[in-house]
Amino acid sequence: MKIDFLNTTFNPSFSAIKVAKTRNLTNNMLTEIDLYKLYRGDRPFLQKLAETVRYKKLLPDLSNNMQDRWQNILNYCITKAFKDENTSYIFVSLDKICGIMTYQKDYNVINLDGICSIPVRINERIKSLRKTMFYQLFKDAQELNMKGIHLNAITDGPFELISKYEELGFKPDKKPSRYISMFCNKHRISEQLQEFPYELEYTETGDTKHLNLVKFLV
Repeated sequence: MKIDFLNTTFNPSFSAIKVAKTRNLTNNMLTEIDLYKLYRGDRPFLQKLAETVRYKKLLPDLSNNMQDRWQNILNYCITKAFKDENTSYIFVSLDKICGIMTYQKDYNVINLDGICSIPVRINERIKSLRKTMFYQLFKDAQELNMKGIHLNAITDGPFELISKYEELGFKPDKKPSRYISMFCNKHRISEQLQEFPYELEYTETGDTKHLNLVKFLV
């Protein structure tokens, strides 16, 4: 799938700002992940990301169907991140891009459009990435005084996701189908944010310098 933004006028791709650094110690293994917030000038970077990441190469042990499914999820995230109304983050570990998350606000609810992990090496994904992504999401929701977060969980993806989202406080509100609508209310968001510091060390950087993320591409 090629995402073509060539008809749009871009500013130079030096717009992402590093917003936080995280450290997570799980099973005596330290994982460090940096968070970058995307801006309008990062659209050329998103184009490059879509052209560079290939799950058939990065996850050769998966079936062709699952490789294609994962590729489509990434491309969907990139397409959504391209929209002006979306807030989007790139996650970096071991000097490689390891994930993307994008959402939009709908009145007093956050709609999580997509999250996707990106292997940093062949068959190697970053541990604790999901925790880091959702900590940032919950933190944004609380700071924006949102009533909750909505997402559509896929049921035909590379991994079983419903139970993982339930562990994070999301509840399904529709009958099972290819997508399951789930919601995490304000109370559960607050509970999760109180739990995360025991699992995740999060430090805001206070940076204002705009960076080019292309150097982190796999």
